[in-house]
Amino acid sequence: MTFPGSPQTRSWRKPPRLYEEIAKDLGSGISEGRLKPDDFLPTEQALSERYRASRTAIREALRVLSARGMVEVIHGRGTKVLPRHRWQLLDQLARLVREDIEVDRSLFELRRILEIESAGLAAERATAVQLRGLREAIKAGWKCTEQPEEWTTHDSTFHHLLAEASGNLLLPQVMESVAMLVRAAALSTARDPGATVRAMEKHEAILAKVEARDPAGARDAMRRHLLGVEKHLLEKLETAGRHSRRRAGTG
Repeated sequence: MTFPGSPQTRSWRKPPRLYEEIAKDLGSGISEGRLKPDDFLPTEQALSERYRASRTAIREALRVLSARGMVEVIHGRGTKVLPRHRWQLLDQLARLVREDIEVDRSLFELRRILEIESAGLAAERATAVQLRGLREAIKAGWKCTEQPEEWTTHDSTFHHLLAEASGNLLLPQVMESVAMLVRAAALSTARDPGATVRAMEKHEAILAKVEARDPAGARDAMRRHLLGVEKHLLEKLETAGRHSRRRAGTG
């Protein structure tokens, strides 16, 4: 495997949002064929040394690539490059959540089961470092509310960091298993006027309760957030379904 951009051939200068630049650099190596399907990326430690970045920044970069369908994190083995046809997985899942309302109902039911308690545990257990990470994720989200595809990456990051802050070792892994579907559902509504701003306001409310060490308040804020997003998405799908039936002359 030829690793893109050897440190001997070019210097790396830390930009303000380093993990995005790392994701861009690795993504270029994949799209240009220097990193090939089924190759495994170097370890987090090796990437951290190569980019002179924290392992947190490396994990965020890998999460971005994973959300794009370019790599797959295989626990216990590493991060594997996926073939090009898998890169369209997010679009395929977005179509699925637009077309099958039962998938959305099941997804949000699952999210309520996992994320409401996750928020409550984070209010009890989050470290100072984790709270700063959540605040940074919110700041990044506010910067791209008019860029829906980029925004959904930060939305996914916020929810994943909250799961990590819960202190439950298994919860982040379970969340990761449905992260692509969650992001696809978010993308289905993120292009609607005001949707990203409303979501960011809910994120702010959740984090305020977590920072205040208010577990009950954090659970309630997360419940309100998920129910609000679900209501908006289901109403949108039901409206689209009625229009489709009218055009077909069956409704």
